[in-house]
Amino acid sequence: MELGLFSLVVDDYDEAIRFYVEAVGFDLVEDEPAISSHDGTPKRWVVVRPPGAKTGILLAKASSAAQRKVVGNQVGDRVGYFLHTDDFDTDHKRMVAAGVRFLEDPRHETYGKVAVWEDLYGNRWDLVQPALDSPLDVNGSTGTAADFVPTAEVQPSSTVEPGGAFPPTEDVADILITTEQLQARIAELGATITADYAGRNPLLIAVLKGSMLFMADLMRAIDGPLEIDFLAVSSYGAATKSSGVVRIVKDLDQDVKGRDVIVVEDIVDTGLTLRYLLDRLSSQGPASLKTCSLLVREADQPSDVPVDYVGFQLPPEYVIGYGLDVDQQYRHLPYVARYAKA
Repeated sequence: MELGLFSLVVDDYDEAIRFYVEAVGFDLVEDEPAISSHDGTPKRWVVVRPPGAKTGILLAKASSAAQRKVVGNQVGDRVGYFLHTDDFDTDHKRMVAAGVRFLEDPRHETYGKVAVWEDLYGNRWDLVQPALDSPLDVNGSTGTAADFVPTAEVQPSSTVEPGGAFPPTEDVADILITTEQLQARIAELGATITADYAGRNPLLIAVLKGSMLFMADLMRAIDGPLEIDFLAVSSYGAATKSSGVVRIVKDLDQDVKGRDVIVVEDIVDTGLTLRYLLDRLSSQGPASLKTCSLLVREADQPSDVPVDYVGFQLPPEYVIGYGLDVDQQYRHLPYVARYAKA
């Protein structure tokens, strides 16, 4: 079996057709002017559907007080409808240009890239580009996953095949974030920071050594003037858990007084290191002070440690790759993977 149609109650057939066909981009599949209902009353039969989709939407004009009451709110103010795409950015841009009202900026979940939008009656929809290996990816979509809300979890995107490749397969349980996913998300972070710091010259401070790869890609994704500096701290040593003691190994070369500072971290878990750095930098009189972390361990993030720009939320497991190490190994891996021996 498969779902053929579902009904959406509307105020007017023609305005609904114009919206869904011209603004959203659906196809008008059927428009029959006089189809009899179960009680013999002639009704217009109007069906629209996304190009290439099998399931259509029957646009049903409200004909009673009860039906008019639910126009725009058939699912109790929840997102009730999910429009899948294999090119989120193109479809999002086109819909915005056509006047479709989006309720939020695009964001990334474990299941893919998404933004909530409203139709002309107020029904809430998700525009979704399913991530690779997402349960939503039933048609082989090529979407990418990126940042996640605090309650979401990164799901394994691939496993490491045996065969002698470095690192040994017994060290890597599975790849959590691919190279492609990393680069897509960093490009988005760069665009956001570009917009937020337009007309300013921010100072990006990388926390060594883990953030070096992230810093290099992030600074190249920012379109505008910026300066960089480096801090080296230690709270792990050779262990996979924080020692609880933060010490400065290398201090800044520049004065942060009066500067717009962004602290760039590889990962925030207990928040001990970041809290220490924020307190230290705040005392030096910056004009503004924000934080950007590629990864945040969702179960560990303390509420009093702000992370203004988040790449990905992670489950509370030890990870390696893309700057993250175990005893100085694995930093150069081009992906983020779960460390099997933690």
